[in-house]
Amino acid sequence: MKLLTQSQAKELDKLSIENFKIKGTQLMETAGKKISKFLIGHVQNIDNPTIAIVCGKGNNGGDGFAAAKFLHSNKYNPQIFCIYSLDKLSHEARYFADQCIDLGISIQFSCINLIDDLKYDYIIDGLLGTGVTQPVKEILWPWVTKMNKSQGKVISIDIPSGLHADIGIAEPEGVRADYTITMGYPKVGLMMRDGPLLSGKIYVADIGFPDEALNYLNGLKWNFLLEKDISYLLKPLNVDTNKYKQGKVFIIAGSKGMTGAAALCSFGAFRVGAGLVISAAPRSINDIYEKKMTEAMTMICDDDDKGCFLLKNYEEVSKKIDWADVVIIGPGIGLDNQTIHFAEKIIRTCNKPIVIDADGLRVFARNKKLFDNIKVPFVITPHYGEMSSILDIDSQLIKNQFPSIVNNFMDSFKGVLVAKNAPSCTFFRNNVHINSSGNPGLSTAGTGDILAGMIGGFIAQGLNIEDASRLAVYIHGKAADNYVNNNGMRGMIASDILNEIPSLLSHYEN
Repeated sequence: MKLLTQSQAKELDKLSIENFKIKGTQLMETAGKKISKFLIGHVQNIDNPTIAIVCGKGNNGGDGFAAAKFLHSNKYNPQIFCIYSLDKLSHEARYFADQCIDLGISIQFSCINLIDDLKYDYIIDGLLGTGVTQPVKEILWPWVTKMNKSQGKVISIDIPSGLHADIGIAEPEGVRADYTITMGYPKVGLMMRDGPLLSGKIYVADIGFPDEALNYLNGLKWNFLLEKDISYLLKPLNVDTNKYKQGKVFIIAGSKGMTGAAALCSFGAFRVGAGLVISAAPRSINDIYEKKMTEAMTMICDDDDKGCFLLKNYEEVSKKIDWADVVIIGPGIGLDNQTIHFAEKIIRTCNKPIVIDADGLRVFARNKKLFDNIKVPFVITPHYGEMSSILDIDSQLIKNQFPSIVNNFMDSFKGVLVAKNAPSCTFFRNNVHINSSGNPGLSTAGTGDILAGMIGGFIAQGLNIEDASRLAVYIHGKAADNYVNNNGMRGMIASDILNEIPSLLSHYEN
């Protein structure tokens, strides 16, 4: 599903008007028709339904005035509350407000301090649109609160008022809609962070934006990853397959106190169908690897009893890379200086596709140019904190300006970026896929290790790095959803996800 950022939505409006000669009032009129048609479909079985429309001064409010016009023509009597005076409205909004006045529709202007409760069957939220960049102004808080406290159903136009169209944050709060009718294409913020909680059911209204105009939009191409987008990637196993054909995964993970990371990563690769997994293991803790990972083999690396990988392990480990179809490096390898130098040398010289996760990402905080030295297909899987270290940008700033910051990063980045946000996003070249599965229960130790193993497992089976990453992220989230549906969110641990994967994959294989 195609998505737009805040700037792209504004750009699409401008292109449609200036390049394709579609009048702004024409787009607004169509939006009004779509909103009224949607509402009529919900109120037609209600005897004398009461309808309120809350309008701001911009195009969002203009859509509300246009909707009122068409509701009136269908014998409904909406009550309009406009927060501003008539002379403060935008040109297009004023155009439809004047029509509403001429039709005798009830309008209260400049009603910022109105204290009555909104006792209506349906409320159309046209207060604020996609242009929100700052927290909701204090004078508008009462209206957001009134809509949220109303017993009626709330329909937001384009995006719930107060919700940021890029990052999905509503400060201090946003309208909690039952339905959101978004114009042309959903906005990125509807899918991010607070967006799914505030948007209710989302309906996309075609208001006449030319398809060709999308080709002229700047920035990354944002998409919402749905089940149908990945289901075709999984095929039934061939009857004559074997463990070597199913893919060989070499994992460099774990250290003293963090052997579980290596184990979970290995199981992640196995659970998605990899045939063979070998995990490099520091000698002094190899027996723990052996006990934890029944199915995986280990490659023992002399560690001088330090419990971590040393720079001297490079030669033997690099030879084993030739055996593998994919390499995974980083989960739980720790912070020892020698380990980081070892990981950097592996990443620089690796001749197989490589997945770089967790502690393995620390090498880029010291040397961002290392990305340019990687000669093979590669995937990185940072969370906000790790992205902060890589980019040397405060993590809160990344959260608040995520689309623009990642847009700049992807200009020169050649691999796949799996950004473990809420929800996770997969970037490759100019394409972004926001994942539609997953839940807050994934915020527990070890889930990232499993994801790294899953990505590597799919690559080993022949998927390209983008498809493998998109598929793994979706299945990872869906497995968590399945578990939560039966057991609840709190208390889910990483290994619970592993147990859900086989039955989930069987659905797609068939």
